[in-house]
Amino acid sequence: MKKLFFVSLFMTAASVAGYAGTDKGGETGSVQGTIVDAETRKPLANVTFTATIKKASFQKDIVTDANGNFKINNVPVGEHSLLIDKVGYRAAKKDGIVIKDGVVFKVDFEVIEAEEEIHQPFVSPITIHSF
Repeated sequence: MKKLFFVSLFMTAASVAGYAGTDKGGETGSVQGTIVDAETRKPLANVTFTATIKKASFQKDIVTDANGNFKINNVPVGEHSLLIDKVGYRAAKKDGIVIKDGVVFKVDFEVIEAEEEIHQPFVSPITIHSF
């Protein structure tokens, strides 16, 4: 009976350990990098960008430091696309970002200022009626 109990206990522990090894739900890594102006090659310091991790389905505002550096923590493991966007700049995208548990993935972006668009406000014609 004791032998059967220990065999049963061992099998339960082995199956729980095997299941825990396949669970990727809580594993995360980080993405860090630098954002520079493509024309001047200077880092964009203290600028807020919106970072969108496509496969993980989340968005986060990131702020570059004085050297144009940023870091995004708690990114789920797997292969992702990262899109950064800011008004006044063209969006920049990087595909094939592979996040591994506990590892920092480094990626740099060169952004291009958006061409100025001339927006004409819509002016509706004024009709004057006399009664």
